[in-house]
Amino acid sequence: MALTRDDILGMVDLTIKEITAPDSIKVWGGKKLFIKQLTRGDQDVYLKRQFGEHGTMRAGHTEINMVGLYGNDSWICSRGICNEKGNRIFSQDDVEKLDEKSGEFIGWVAKEILKFSNMLKDAQEAKELAGVQEELKN
Repeated sequence: MALTRDDILGMVDLTIKEITAPDSIKVWGGKKLFIKQLTRGDQDVYLKRQFGEHGTMRAGHTEINMVGLYGNDSWICSRGICNEKGNRIFSQDDVEKLDEKSGEFIGWVAKEILKFSNMLKDAQEAKELAGVQEELKN
């Protein structure tokens, strides 16, 4: 039997898990927190932040919009850190405050969220694209 609209929209399909910060991250080592998978909408916003709104073709070369390439880790944490029930504990208003936390810790948590959301490949492609952009500048 095929899934219906109500089946799909009613399905709770985002999972959460508890993670423990590695001891190598001072202050945070051994501390536990919950993360959840990013929603499709969050993933789309993340990709737009990484790659820009669009690329256009010019004379056989892609013109790359690099707006928003950096500053994603705190945003990812605001979307993916949750309580044990899967409810977010941060809002968009907290992103600047998360920016003031340990870069090592926030970066580690963001990577765990991306990994849990099966998005590490997307993150790697964005880094490679940034490298191409730097080469084009030079």
